[in-house]
Amino acid sequence: MEVLVQFDGSNFYNKVKRILPKIHLTHFSYRNFAEFLVKGKLNQVIYYVGEIRKYPGKRKSETLYSNQQSLFLHLRKQDIEIKLGYLLMSDGKFHEKGVDVQIAVDIVRGAIKNEYDKCYLISSDTDLLPAIKTAKDEGKKIIYVGFENFISRALLKNCSSYIILKKSQIQKFAKSRK
Repeated sequence: MEVLVQFDGSNFYNKVKRILPKIHLTHFSYRNFAEFLVKGKLNQVIYYVGEIRKYPGKRKSETLYSNQQSLFLHLRKQDIEIKLGYLLMSDGKFHEKGVDVQIAVDIVRGAIKNEYDKCYLISSDTDLLPAIKTAKDEGKKIIYVGFENFISRALLKNCSSYIILKKSQIQKFAKSRK
């Protein structure tokens, strides 16, 4: 059975940081976490996130860029594919663009091309509902992975099944900083 695990990176980061503010996700065991979810071996794990750009002379952008590069190195060491969107500045805030579309395209393309049987979706983004419906119409199982206290009712209702994570389950995969 082919299994795909998709991390909506910023969605995952924000939910975990709310539950466990002291956790360092650049030291998180993403591969082991994914294997815990699927209860065994998996074929493909993809981490989707908006790419941070480094702006010379802007210390914050340089720090954020450096931290993201550390995360990417950590993910690659765990054999996790990284797909990048971008960050767009509007109203003085950065907004992630292109990530949800990539996730949706991979859900639909993978379903139509029979690249997976089950997809574990670690996201609470309801923009993905049309892709989820298409995959289910193709006979694929879409498992919503949510977080206690931050559950998407729409995904709960529209996915094939779900896993709701507790704080203690996430904590197990946090590595201490060395």
